[in-house]
Amino acid sequence: MQWPGTELQRSEWFADVQQSVIERRLTMSARDYVGHLSTISAYLELPTFEQEQVYSRIMQVLPEAVEVAADITVHLARRRCEQ
Repeated sequence: MQWPGTELQRSEWFADVQQSVIERRLTMSARDYVGHLSTISAYLELPTFEQEQVYSRIMQVLPEAVEVAADITVHLARRRCEQ
């Protein structure tokens, strides 16, 4: 169980906490994948010149199509009845 499920389990307000993973696999072009990377803060924090170098290097080693794991983790919990 990962957060926030662990927090729900510890809470006196919730019971029957469940976690499910919805598996999603996406395929995108190398260009689209680098576009996705350009939205991530670790890359955005780099100076513009370094960003361009990094994206160029990544493009050189990627295949034409990139498979991305985009799984979604969901939690379900029931609120305990007040007594």
